[in-house]
Amino acid sequence: MSLLASLLRTRAASTGHAEHACQLRHLHLSDRPLMMITLNRTGPTARPLAVMLGTDPYRPQLHTAPFSGTNTPLLAALADTVTTYIDTCRRTGEAPQLLVPNAQSVQYLKDLGTDLRLRRADDQTPGSRAIQRLGHWLTYFTDRAEIPGTAALIPLTGFLGMHWITGQSPLEDEDLATLVAWIDPPRHTTSGRDAADQAEDPATHRPAGPTTGAAFDNDELIPILYAHAHARARGQDQTPLLQELNSLLTQHMQPTWDRMWHAYALLQTLPEAPNTARRRTLERTAFTEEHNYLTQDGRPRPAREQAVATAVRLARTEPAATAFAAERAADDPFVRAELRTTGEAFAGPVTTIEAKHTLRGPTGRRLWRPRFTVSTTDPVLLEPGRPLASHTHPNARYRIRTVTHTDSDTLVDLEITAGMGPIARPNHAVLPEPGAILVFTRAPDHHRMPEFPTRDQTPWTHGGPPAGHTHDGNEEQSEDKP
Repeated sequence: MSLLASLLRTRAASTGHAEHACQLRHLHLSDRPLMMITLNRTGPTARPLAVMLGTDPYRPQLHTAPFSGTNTPLLAALADTVTTYIDTCRRTGEAPQLLVPNAQSVQYLKDLGTDLRLRRADDQTPGSRAIQRLGHWLTYFTDRAEIPGTAALIPLTGFLGMHWITGQSPLEDEDLATLVAWIDPPRHTTSGRDAADQAEDPATHRPAGPTTGAAFDNDELIPILYAHAHARARGQDQTPLLQELNSLLTQHMQPTWDRMWHAYALLQTLPEAPNTARRRTLERTAFTEEHNYLTQDGRPRPAREQAVATAVRLARTEPAATAFAAERAADDPFVRAELRTTGEAFAGPVTTIEAKHTLRGPTGRRLWRPRFTVSTTDPVLLEPGRPLASHTHPNARYRIRTVTHTDSDTLVDLEITAGMGPIARPNHAVLPEPGAILVFTRAPDHHRMPEFPTRDQTPWTHGGPPAGHTHDGNEEQSEDKP
């Protein structure tokens, strides 16, 4: 946690009101997201008891599992709803967006997706192919959630926590009920802290899933299960008990459903950051590629990731994290202020300018490369050679030449490397005036994906062909054979 974030959390704890951590919203928010709440059965992981989902805040769909036997009907209904939503997004040229209450729900969908996509699909079992396809899409959503800046699957607690800081601990912020109460307390409460205290009342508090509370299990759910088992043993009609279960689960999940839409409305009030549009385009591209893969190939991904797939995932995740952090800083003064406390950004007045400095490029052509010096009292942990950006000129790029620490300040010598135009047609607008206060952060540059070998081109120790086989399938000759 940065110094500024700690200060804001301390201030929120003192005043009882949440503090803004960002001025803009840094993730795209769909006009028609698919909200989803999952509750798991006690015992095995990724075995849903109930799922509430939908795109209309006033008309949620509830799918429940039977008391005993297979949960295929629930999964088939869930697959139909999710697939219909995805198909609608494809027809309208939009990428689907799935919103869940918390980070635990993301992990639950990841486990469920792995289980479903590896299930055997055949035409003899109704709904089996749709359920396998559901598993594939859940894996896609959860994989995208691991890449910073993406918006295919977002836990609302994390989304809210990116933009507001409360006076409770980060662990307590994972409770959607208390987090929303801190940020937007009801009118009858005096502060966010008081609203959060009321939201924690055991008599009214409902966990947002996927696990249920012990009190709910012992006092409300288990009695219905026992009554069902008793009725089944006696051959009695079980319909009233199923209706009672649906009513119980609806009452249990409805408060979380309402809070999720409340959180959605809060996030909608924040203006969207400019760089969000670029990431939204990437999201549509990724969705189109995944849809094409399912249409043309459709084979489920393996249960265990191979070396090349792991390398590709890391090559996407790490640059995405760097680019997302840099773009947030370029867009948002609140983020820039936080980065200045960590040494990842600095600000100060321009003290000297070498406006006519040039150098020769690789081809021998003379290039205009103005230089100037900034004096700052911020900690500077950015090393020489690091490409930087300034929000005053988003298209310009700067390079640190030297960093000199003195008793009173730090002098940073910079060179403009892009955005100034050629010598014949210079863009003098990027030249700072003496005394101008500038803020510099890491440049949000985007690197091309490196080329990776195919699986057949990797050694058998990393998932490639078995030892003793060449890439064309022929056995290799042992060195001790003629």
